[in-house]
Amino acid sequence: MKRVLIIGGGFMGSAVAKYLEQNNVSVFLYEPDVERLQQLKKQPEFQNITFLHQLEKIDGLNYVIEAIIENLQVKQTLFEQLDSFFSKDITFCTNTSSYLISDVAEKMVHKERLIGTHFFSPADITPLVEVIPSPYTAKEVANDIMLFLQDTKKKPVLLKREIEGFVANRLQSALAREAMSLVERGIVSAQELDFIAKMSIGVRLADTGPLEQRDINGLDTHYAIVNYVYPTLENGTEPLTIHQDKINAKQLGMKTEQGFYNWSSIDKQQYLAKKEKTLRDIIKLIQ
Repeated sequence: MKRVLIIGGGFMGSAVAKYLEQNNVSVFLYEPDVERLQQLKKQPEFQNITFLHQLEKIDGLNYVIEAIIENLQVKQTLFEQLDSFFSKDITFCTNTSSYLISDVAEKMVHKERLIGTHFFSPADITPLVEVIPSPYTAKEVANDIMLFLQDTKKKPVLLKREIEGFVANRLQSALAREAMSLVERGIVSAQELDFIAKMSIGVRLADTGPLEQRDINGLDTHYAIVNYVYPTLENGTEPLTIHQDKINAKQLGMKTEQGFYNWSSIDKQQYLAKKEKTLRDIIKLIQ
C-alpha cells in the first residue's frame, strides 16, 4: 500500500485525502491549524487518516502532496523546507492550479522530484488530474505518478510541458472572462448567462469536447463563424472592472453571501450536496 503525506487540510487537501484513503492509500494529513485539524478529526470519512500537527518523517513514505494557499512565495518556501527534510527518493507533488512548476521548485536543490498534480475540484469526485512536469522533472517521476493516479482510479493526463494555468483552468478562465464581459456590457444578467451556458454548451461538454464538436459541426463552418466573431471577443489581459469591483466590495461569492448571486437565504450545505449528486450522476453516465 502506497503511503502519502498531504500538506494542508483545507478544501482541496481534505478532499484529496478523503479520496486517496477510499482508494487503498495510507494517508497522513499535516495541518498546522489546530482548530481545522480538530474539525477534520470529528468527520467520519476521515477516521482512517493519520493527522499530524507537526511535520515528521514517515517510514515508507512514497509521496508528498502540497495543497496549501495559492501563493507562490509560500509554496517556494515550503518546498525548500521539504527538500531538506525528506530524503531525495520521495516524490513531491504540488496541487497549484496556476503557477509554473519550475517557479514553485525555484528554491529546491532536488528539483527533479517535483511535479504538478492538479486535482480538479471537487477533488474527491472529479476524475481528472492534470500532471505537469517542469523542465527539471525526472521522467521516471512523471511515469510513476501517472501509474499511481491510475491505480487510484483517477483519470490523469500528462501535459507535454508546463504552462501557466495548465489546460482546464485556461479553458475555464477564457470562458469566465467572456461571461463576465457579457454581463458587464449589459447583454445578459448573470443568471441568464449561466442558464444559457448550462442549457447549451454545458450539457454538451459532458460528452463532447470542444474540438470534437468542431469536427462534428465542420471546421469550415466554424472558420466562417470565428472569422466574424473572434475580433469582438473579450481579450483583456487584466481582470475586468466588474470582477475588480466585486473584490473591492468584498462580494466574493458564497463565502461572503454575495457575488454574482445573493447566497444569504440559501441552505449552502443542501445546495452543494445536490450539486455533488448531479456531478456524480453525470460522471457515471460518461465514463
